[in-house]
Amino acid sequence: MSQLKSEAYFEEMAGRLKDNAALADQVKAIFEWQIQKDGKTAAVWTLDLKNKPGSVKKGESQGEKPGCTMIVDDEDFVLIATGKLKPQEAFMKGKLKLKGNIMLSQKLAGLFKQHSKL
Repeated sequence: MSQLKSEAYFEEMAGRLKDNAALADQVKAIFEWQIQKDGKTAAVWTLDLKNKPGSVKKGESQGEKPGCTMIVDDEDFVLIATGKLKPQEAFMKGKLKLKGNIMLSQKLAGLFKQHSKL
């Protein structure tokens, strides 16, 4: 299978967490991203902002259940991450599906506001 475009963004997000360890104190939640390709789950990423210092790992959450799970196509994730598609718009159009506490997703805005130049 070809590499997903979203992988670079998750790797960059992991680097950003190292520079902003206080984010875990602010968010206090675990998120799971299910990245879709051709209608099937192609990758799962876990963003742990509950346990200091925070982490981004490929794979399902180990131990604790995510507070919010986001299901999105690889291309749409890239559009959201680069600011070309607003998360609320993606949700309203059915391009972003949420499970669990959807209000937690609002706390992720800080990770996408200062996005890299990838």
